[in-house]
Amino acid sequence: MEYDEIYQRNIGLFSKEEQNKLHNAKVCIAGVGGVGSYQAVALARLGVGEISIMDPGVFDPPDMNRQYGAMLSTMDMNKALATEKILKDISPHLKITTYTKAAQTYEDVEEFIDGADIVVDAIDYAGFDYKQMLHQCSRDAGLYVLSAPIPAFGASMQIFSPKGMPIEEFYQAPKDKKEWAKYRLPISVIAPKDIIPEVLLDFENQKIDYLSTNGASAQLAGALLGMEIALMITGKRKKDDLIVVPDMVFVDLLTREYRVFNPLKMI
Repeated sequence: MEYDEIYQRNIGLFSKEEQNKLHNAKVCIAGVGGVGSYQAVALARLGVGEISIMDPGVFDPPDMNRQYGAMLSTMDMNKALATEKILKDISPHLKITTYTKAAQTYEDVEEFIDGADIVVDAIDYAGFDYKQMLHQCSRDAGLYVLSAPIPAFGASMQIFSPKGMPIEEFYQAPKDKKEWAKYRLPISVIAPKDIIPEVLLDFENQKIDYLSTNGASAQLAGALLGMEIALMITGKRKKDDLIVVPDMVFVDLLTREYRVFNPLKMI
């Protein structure tokens, strides 16, 4: 199968020139679990030509309610390796670089994002030190970082501009960097305050040890972020029209609302 044959149905919504931009683009996705897996699949089906993925985790039964690659056949398998197999099955022309260990140094992140057009942060809520390193390296390289967490019955979309508000300020991280490894992202900064259920606050306050999630929101996160990246790469989304943090998007499947809001003004 030829590339043009596989992505023939994209043409019309995207021009051939725009599809070529997708074919020549590289996106790096840190984390291919609950949201990153759907985002990787969305980008592969859109025709992005090169994807790098990184995830040291392995699938276990609680992943099966929401993670694209979590199946009976992939239990105990590394998430990045399982996702690589899926992506190759979707797009035989896709170039994939797979990392099964987390980046430990700035140099590791530099290697991971080398040649990227856009970076995706799909790192777990409790991994702020890794998030910060990814964002800082991307910022230094002049790259946008997109993220799409899935609070409650919807999905948020955050775009971090390399010239905009840094992740430390947005997430109100402790000034002492030694505390970052244990820092959990405040739920109030990833969703409108009025939609946050008590169970998510219980996780934030460490009353329970898991975050309640659902598979439909994970799929929505893949669609939101995947399409936004495609629009950015093709130029359909102009830089002046980007919604960048502290402003962000939230789509609520329960109330059927689409909002653009600044969570820092609601705290």
